[in-house]
Amino acid sequence: MQKTVVVMMAIMLIGKVMGILRDRMQSTYFGAVTAESIAFTQASLLPRTFLDVMFAAAFSASFIPVFSTYMETKGKKAAYDLAALFISVVLALTTIVTVLGIVFARQIFVLSLDYDYTSPETITLGTELLRLMFPLMIFSGLAFSFTGMLQSLGEFRIPAAMSVISNGIILIYYFFFIDYFGVYGLVIAFLLGWLAQGLIQIPFLIKHKFRFRFKINLKDSGLRQIGALALPVMASSWVIPVNLMVNIRASSNLYGGEFGVPAINFSHSLFAIVSGVFVLSLANVVFPKLSRHVANNEKDEFNNTINETVRVLFFFLLPLGLGLMALSQPLISFIYGGGEFCVLAVQITATALFYYAIGILGYGLLIVLSRACYAMMDGRTPIIAALVAMGTNAILSFILAPHMNIGGPALAGAIGQTLGASVLVFALIRKGIIKFPKVAIIDFGKLIVLAGLMFFTVSQTMGFFNNTLLQLIIPATIGGAIYLGFAFLLKINEIQWLLKIFKK
Repeated sequence: MQKTVVVMMAIMLIGKVMGILRDRMQSTYFGAVTAESIAFTQASLLPRTFLDVMFAAAFSASFIPVFSTYMETKGKKAAYDLAALFISVVLALTTIVTVLGIVFARQIFVLSLDYDYTSPETITLGTELLRLMFPLMIFSGLAFSFTGMLQSLGEFRIPAAMSVISNGIILIYYFFFIDYFGVYGLVIAFLLGWLAQGLIQIPFLIKHKFRFRFKINLKDSGLRQIGALALPVMASSWVIPVNLMVNIRASSNLYGGEFGVPAINFSHSLFAIVSGVFVLSLANVVFPKLSRHVANNEKDEFNNTINETVRVLFFFLLPLGLGLMALSQPLISFIYGGGEFCVLAVQITATALFYYAIGILGYGLLIVLSRACYAMMDGRTPIIAALVAMGTNAILSFILAPHMNIGGPALAGAIGQTLGASVLVFALIRKGIIKFPKVAIIDFGKLIVLAGLMFFTVSQTMGFFNNTLLQLIIPATIGGAIYLGFAFLLKINEIQWLLKIFKK
């Protein structure tokens, strides 16, 4: 498992770096407070949010367990027939939502922002761009459906490379065509990028001898199993997109309605990129494995996988979160600063990133442990966790924003994710799945101390450098060396996890 996770991390890292460069190009060309910046940010975000809220859970969390069970118990033909039926339903539903989204684009765009602080020019442009962008739902729906199937079949590298392809297309547009076709052409580049994500997976589906035929049979027992799990899973998958939209809404009237929306979007995007490289790589490998353990009634193996995963998350995400907090200012300045993205925009965005980073461990546990519940066909527990996370974020976003400005909604999101993750941890402890033996608790304490030492070191060494790049590289290198070096000397268990990777 370790080698597969690392390979996926490497591939995803390339795609995420390209995503950071893509956002950098957007901030350089359109800035933070222009009508084009706000309109495009929302127009590109809303269809993806609709997809996450309405269908994303079904692509992986509900489809993979049922598909894996079919493969183990009924054979490849039955599993492939179920996959074809599932893809047909996804295609039909995303098409319907796309048509409705195009028709009601203006109403959707206006609801996502504070109308009193949004200019008529921004609303008009945003509505036009949103209408063009909504077909993204169809392309991404098919891409994620193919991904769920390939991951179930043990193909991880091609799904991990999807963002490399899509971001590559968008970057080509920025480098060669942005001056000719502007923001409207950028929308087309985004659509082509998402279309390519699905197309590159088709040859590998064919290699596995999958043949697609469009068919709709809502009475199919397998589809009903997916649907029964999808409904609660959909609700629990709302945390990230809904929290983001709430944070944007709470921030849209800050700073005179100018900086809040792009600051939340850019900071959250960078947070998701940095944390997602590890969390999603691990989750995408672990989830099919957990589903197979459940299908084969391998309880001990299931429990061991969960406990190992929790420890690995803690080991990596604790220093990563504190590192993001310490380096938030130079990181935002290096990636987004310059061009139309002014110094004030950098400061505000860095503040949001600082507070988002507080919730990185909660984010990782929420993603991975929710999928553990899905593998057990348990949708109820993740729903409770999701409600806690979303409710906390919604309440605190509007309470804290007037007192903390952009930091309030970001901190609300971090607290919400952490409390939601806590619900999952306690639930799995009560079921006897997660266990914290004395050695694990001692190791956790050691890691907290080491991460704190790393944070202090990074924060102090940044002041010795005036160059932004040096402020990032040298303190991060020193801090990482201190954390890993002392973890090795203290014989932290997860160091063996790393050593196994290098031995392989």
